Amino acid sequence: MGFHIAQMLTQEGHEVALIDRDHDNLRRASEELDVLTILGNGASKRVLQQARVAEANILIAATDSDEVNMIACMAAKHVGVPLTIARVRNPDYLDDNASVSTEFTGIDFVIQPEAALAEEVAKIAELPGALDVETFADGQVHMIEVQVDAKSKAVGKPLLSIGMPRNVLLTAVLRESEMTIPTGQTVLRANDRVFLTGKRQGVLEAAALLSRAMRVSRTAMLLGCGSLGLQIATALEERGFRLTIFEKDYERSVEAADVLRRSLVIHDEGLDESTLIREGVKDVGLFIAATGDERLNMLSSLLAKKLGASRTISIVERTAFSTILESVGVDVALSPRRITASRILRFVRSGDVLSASILDKSAGEVLEFVVADESTVAGRRLQDTRFPDGSIVGALLQADGVHIAHGSSVPQPGDRAIVFALPEAVTEVERLFSGDHQ
Repeated sequence: MGFHIAQMLTQEGHEVALIDRDHDNLRRASEELDVLTILGNGASKRVLQQARVAEANILIAATDSDEVNMIACMAAKHVGVPLTIARVRNPDYLDDNASVSTEFTGIDFVIQPEAALAEEVAKIAELPGALDVETFADGQVHMIEVQVDAKSKAVGKPLLSIGMPRNVLLTAVLRESEMTIPTGQTVLRANDRVFLTGKRQGVLEAAALLSRAMRVSRTAMLLGCGSLGLQIATALEERGFRLTIFEKDYERSVEAADVLRRSLVIHDEGLDESTLIREGVKDVGLFIAATGDERLNMLSSLLAKKLGASRTISIVERTAFSTILESVGVDVALSPRRITASRILRFVRSGDVLSASILDKSAGEVLEFVVADESTVAGRRLQDTRFPDGSIVGALLQADGVHIAHGSSVPQPGDRAIVFALPEAVTEVERLFSGDHQ
């Protein structure tokens, strides 16, 4: 997790000091990243001083120890670090709103990869055909990724002629690992992955048109019910799903059965074909592999897909596996690292960024800006602003509600703008919305 965050920050041009107690971790970091590496305990005052923490703009504590992360943030705040971020997993340290209890001062923001991942799975599960779901403007704007079905009437036709709902914008097309921003003349192909932006109902109609997925089956099968699996099961139960869960550890299976109310928990590895068939894998709407072994997750997802599961989600640590998995039949490969990086990204962007999401395979970013008074876009038609190639304003939240952006739209100071940008366009987009005219 820490390596992935450091990699993201260095790619963004930030100077990074990386602290770790493991020689091998630091050697890998020094070989692959342009960072200052320091061997030691990140909660140690001496080590933090060695890293010149007092000069830092942000401290991110992402070790496996909640306590070390919290102490490091407190120490950094004590010497004046403006922003501290801690990875905290133990709910005993958190308030009901998932922020750190007020008893622990010095921690500005909490990252919970497991909770964020469970929420991501639940969002995907609720929307038919969805491969990724992002929400903006307090849930008023949805961006959904779907795959174009070979039998969709949109295949082989220009976008202008396929009858998309008026309040939806097809923001981007991912084809053979290349992301592009379409025009009205863009012709969709079978198996293209497309990103739809708009209000929820319109996006669902567009998703049905392209993916031909019309409804959600409120049944799911889950492999693994450890800490992450239990959070996923709980999030799905809260949304009315009924689950069949396989857990090979007896004590964990008993604990899960005691906590969950709408699930059948089976003490079994869940890897035998006959067992999966007997428990109805071909009839479930969603199969989720969430064990602590990403190789096992990949193999079991492929098996479930072969046996007839409608949609499959595999939890993988390494984002590089996403492309491989999805190319061989797994519908969604989710990485805690990518989701955590998205949570942190908004803090390193310039301008007033309310939320940020890194799209699958790092093919682009979606940023939610507050339009600054002095920004280039404020008070001007979008068509009169020279946006960089590889960027598009998808939607505006204005005083009278949400609007899909078009050339004659005029962002006003204080509006929220949801902007898609390819990696090479992000810096220029930040400049346009932040008011930095240099």
